Amino acid sequence: MHRTKCTEMINGVLAPYFLKKLVADVGDQHFSLLLDESTDVSVSKYLGVVIRYFSNTKQTIVSTFLELVQLEGGDARSIAQALVAFLEKCCLKKEKLLGIGTDNASVMTGNKNGVHKVLKEEYGIKDLVLIRCVCHSLQLAVTHASNDTLPRSVEYLVRETYNWFSVSPKRRDAYKAIYETINCGEQPLQITKSPSPVNTVTWLRFYTP
Repeated sequence: MHRTKCTEMINGVLAPYFLKKLVADVGDQHFSLLLDESTDVSVSKYLGVVIRYFSNTKQTIVSTFLELVQLEGGDARSIAQALVAFLEKCCLKKEKLLGIGTDNASVMTGNKNGVHKVLKEEYGIKDLVLIRCVCHSLQLAVTHASNDTLPRSVEYLVRETYNWFSVSPKRRDAYKAIYETINCGEQPLQITKSPSPVNTVTWLRFYTP
């Protein structure tokens, strides 16, 4: 099947069918959403939505992909408006929304203009619970705690040391030989090559045991 026809079948037939089936399984129950806003390769903004609810068919709590909602803007009101419009379109009552889980981006969690605040105050979801990403929260806490104790040069040294050895088999062999000599023949940890250079967008980049 040609990719164009396959895409049309997925978007026009399969996706609506499975969405309808999912909404029917949710029924009139309460549910929560996991949200993450991102930009794709075509520089279009989307909101990834995962729903968490008690499945009547499986008789257990499930988390499953719900939709990629296209956004007209990246501000909190645009995101909240697009989300509520989608829920209404697929007949999921916003009043049944118990909580949202997001990263710690200010557009999502801001006390004045975050998506959580907008949903509570402008869309009447008064008891909406906000669950922040634990990894992101811990990373921010450790970063702030280490600002006065670890110099930025430490992060740079660790990152560039890895990048120096990971891209060259010759350098890795030299490192292995030196390591074994210093440590009485003990084998070093394997240095694997990452698909892309290690960058600063990492959780707990200042972590020290």
